[in-house]
This record gives sequence, structure tokens and C-alpha cells, in this order.
Amino acid sequence: MFRKLRGKGPAPSSAPATTTESEPVDPPPRAIHMSDVRQSPTELLYKASSDHQSIYIIVANAKGTVDYSDLYSLLHREKHCWDGDPTHAFDTDYLCNGYPYTVYFKPPGSSGALLTLRQHLCLVFTYDASSRESWDETVAACQGLRSRCEEAGVRPFLATMIAAMGEGEDQGEEAAVSHAEAEAFAATQPDCCFVRFSPVTGRGICDAVGSLVERAHGARDQYTMDERGYTQRYKRAQVVEALFPARNVLAQA
Repeated sequence: MFRKLRGKGPAPSSAPATTTESEPVDPPPRAIHMSDVRQSPTELLYKASSDHQSIYIIVANAKGTVDYSDLYSLLHREKHCWDGDPTHAFDTDYLCNGYPYTVYFKPPGSSGALLTLRQHLCLVFTYDASSRESWDETVAACQGLRSRCEEAGVRPFLATMIAAMGEGEDQGEEAAVSHAEAEAFAATQPDCCFVRFSPVTGRGICDAVGSLVERAHGARDQYTMDERGYTQRYKRAQVVEALFPARNVLAQA
């Protein structure tokens, strides 16, 4: 489901057989939700000198599908750790290779000041899998954003996801758009993958967000919190503000 984001390394070149075994290769670090960290005493503790980084996920929802606040709630429903959010910050925490990451769920049209504060920006499109109209909205939005990014000569997002809400088993409806079609379209978009979420139980959301955290972990040094990094993040925020002049990105496509 996350093949394009997590990726596979290049195919190994053929080499003559040797009598010595190759060195073992450590698997890439995996991101885990903090609710799982607390339940597992075997997980590594925070790195003593680690920098706490943040990830800003902009959720652009097609008409009638879950928005950023719904996605946030569904993640906690999946993890069975919902205890309310009196701050309305819509944030949650992950750990990856001992490094903590706070993930924020926000709508399109967020202020540039907030965007500048975050090291990593990701984009998630949600659509109703039982509605062809919803899918067509999402396709138009993706293509419109890609065109505007190409015109600007920048790609401000670390990664993009296209998320199908529902698979038929939750609502008794068949998918109007096959997952193969949706996945094939996502493969044509830069740094994009296709995922599936349950709009009832939230199943699939935690792993999908975790894959974004893993991408951010691999780009820890891309947007530093020093003066040079601030300039980069400020310019990136200006681009995102121009891409999302209104809160409903799909209406702008």
C-alpha cells in the first residue's frame, strides 16, 4: 500500500559468488504511534540529544468526505486512545528510530506563520470510494496543484497521499472507482501514493501517517530550525499559501 513512499532499493547488480556471507543490512527505521510506545517496554527510549521535529499534514477533502479533524479523530479511534483534545491543536505523536515527531492535521488555507514553524509539510487528499464524482474532484485537484507547482518551479510537499475512504464492507456499497485505477493515477503524481482508510473504524490511518513520519525522518536535515532553515521554510510557506488561497482546495482546482 505504501510501496511508492517507502520504496524499494535499486535491484542489486549481479556479482560473482563468494565464499563469505554478505554483511547483514539493518532494516529501515519504522515509525510507531506513541500509544504503542507506552504499551511496549521493549521499544527504545527517546534519544537523549534528539531534536523534536514537527510534521504538518494538510488534508484536502472532496465534498462529503472526512476533513482534517475527522481524520485526526479516526486515527485515535483506530488506536483506541481517544481522550479528547481540549487544545484543538489536532496533533499526535510518533517515534521513529528513537526520535520524536509531532504530527499536526490542518485544513488547506492555514496561515503562513504556522506553516513556517513546521519542518515537514505533507498533503493528503481524501475522497469517497463509492462516488465517481468524488474521485473526479480529487483527480482535478491533484492535476491542478501539480500544474501550479510546475509553473512555480517548486514542490513544497515532502509527500502526497490519495486516500480512499471506505471499501464497500463498511457501508455496504461497492467502490465506484477501482483501487487499481486510483493507485495507477497516484503513481503518475510526484512523491505520491494511494492508501485506503475505513471511515468507521479508522483502520489504515495510523500506518499511513507512520509512512509519512518515516519520510520526514529521512529528511531530518532538510529544513533546519536555524536562520538558514527559517528562510527556506518561510519561502515554502509563501508557495503553499499561493497554492491554497481558500480553505477548500478542491473548489479551486
